[in-house]
Amino acid sequence: MIASGARGAQPASGRPAESSADERSVRAEVAGGEGGAVGHTDPWQALAEASTAELLCAAWLDLLCSTLVPAEAGMVLLAQPDGAFAPVVARPEGSELLHLREVATEALSSRLSTQRVGDGGRTQVAYPLVSGDQLHGAVVLELPPGQQDAVAALQQVQWGAGWLLGLLHQRDLSAQRRRLHEGGFLLDALLGLLADRTLREAALALVNRLGQEFDSPQVHLALLRGRTLRLVALSHAAWFEERAGLMRRALDAMHETLDQRRLVAWPAAEDAPVVIDAAHRRYAEDAQASALVSLPLVHDGEPLGVLLLEMRGRPDRARLAYLETLALGLAPAIASAQDARQGVWARLRRSFAQARVLVFGPRYPAAKLAAATVGGLLLLLALIPIPFRIAAPATVEGKVQRSAVAPFEGYLREAPARAGDRVRAGDVLARLDDRDLRLERTRWEAELEVAQRKEREAMAAGNAADQRLAAAQANQARAQLDLALSRLERVSVTAPFDGIVVRGDLSQQLGSPVEQGKVLFELAPLDEWRVILKVDERDIGYVQIGARGVLLLASLPGQRWPFTVRKLTPVSVAQDGSNHFRVEAELDAGTPSLTPNMEGVGKVRIGSASPLWIWTRRLVDWWRLAWWKILP
Repeated sequence: MIASGARGAQPASGRPAESSADERSVRAEVAGGEGGAVGHTDPWQALAEASTAELLCAAWLDLLCSTLVPAEAGMVLLAQPDGAFAPVVARPEGSELLHLREVATEALSSRLSTQRVGDGGRTQVAYPLVSGDQLHGAVVLELPPGQQDAVAALQQVQWGAGWLLGLLHQRDLSAQRRRLHEGGFLLDALLGLLADRTLREAALALVNRLGQEFDSPQVHLALLRGRTLRLVALSHAAWFEERAGLMRRALDAMHETLDQRRLVAWPAAEDAPVVIDAAHRRYAEDAQASALVSLPLVHDGEPLGVLLLEMRGRPDRARLAYLETLALGLAPAIASAQDARQGVWARLRRSFAQARVLVFGPRYPAAKLAAATVGGLLLLLALIPIPFRIAAPATVEGKVQRSAVAPFEGYLREAPARAGDRVRAGDVLARLDDRDLRLERTRWEAELEVAQRKEREAMAAGNAADQRLAAAQANQARAQLDLALSRLERVSVTAPFDGIVVRGDLSQQLGSPVEQGKVLFELAPLDEWRVILKVDERDIGYVQIGARGVLLLASLPGQRWPFTVRKLTPVSVAQDGSNHFRVEAELDAGTPSLTPNMEGVGKVRIGSASPLWIWTRRLVDWWRLAWWKILP
């Protein structure tokens, strides 16, 4: 939980403190030296003028040990960011106080005042610094052997701890106010970036806010254009000449920061990491600036621009950390503002540049592997040929279709056949009513018999004129009788061949009149078929007579029927928003029995081509046609 000495101490919980033991030793010695120096003059003045927590604790411990409690040794433990407790000041200066570790640990664990007798009869007292539920640390003192009134010493420490806790509270409150102000400023800057109409207005407002926040005489903002930084905004200036000598010096300094991709402060602090700041020094000399800070703006791992601030004095670590946080928060907002105000071509160029960095840059191996895989696949698709076939909706029809028509006017007596029935040659499809025909036959038979008797009587009487007249009447009656007999023979409509009834269903029209020549049924043979393909007009140019193909029917998806293209009909039919040409094909011999009007998909083999061309040919053809339309 704690480190019980100013040097070589580790937390009792096993977690390291914020700084190493040597660093804490040096810090304690420095704090003690400064506090002691002040304490030799006036401990109360040193307490009032303490600017850091170490100086504050050092001055307070000096005042406590020299005025209130005659302690031989002591130290102040404060909570660290990692949760451990480490000494920030110790007395005597530079001493190791490992023997006070146990009493300090006990006070921190119990959060109660603790006292115990150590080696040599010296009394050790520890007082925890508790405020509400928060444990800030502890004060540990070692009293001399003659001083046995530990209770009075604890009372003095408790009295003095109130001052220390109050000062610590003020420090925490100041830190919270500072963080609140920094967060509010960042939020205002982000809202300003998103609210302004143009990128230039947003950038100008941003640099002016930064100049006011950091009391900076000049703030520069440069954004990356390709591989070069372009100055887009300068605080307190609505217009500037980018090619001016001072501006070129500023751009050189910002390029120096961009190349290193890290914060560059000039002049650098003694314990700061080594950076290249030659261009910053030249600009500071020309601009007569006392200090410079430049920050790279990085978004999604890619540089976006650089901020350069002139400072009136060298900023401390807290100021630099604040600036780095601002840069991290402003970079995504500037990127979003750029994207929102860029045109289509600018976005395309940026997307292409990002893709180029992914593929050809030094990082992103997974993206390079994916690009190489896609490139290789596209190369294979462009070079390896596969069969090229045109697909089209297909319908099966009979190669020959016969119509069964009404032989004469009459009434339908019966119709046993329906569409879809298989029939043989001579099977009755329908039968007309023959009662009128039989009566007509009887009539003309009587007429013929009367005419023949008259002819015989005239011949016996030797009357040539009456004979010829009676012969003419007999011939007329014979002709009418033959017509009636012919109609009686055709009263039944029969199948002309073995086949299937494709169309016709008169079962609901029995007794209705029919006209002569009316189509009653359509029949198709069972052994001869043809395929009708509806080829899109964009593909009809590839289809040739004699081309081979394969038919796949919806009702028989497991079988394929080969066919040969026999005829291209130069008539198009509009269907589903596009034009289709009728192409007739003949199924190969040996095709099993099918059913007319079966539908499926037919594919006509054209030749060989690459898959990439097959998949993109329609897009290329459309582009050619569109380009031809816009050409003058």
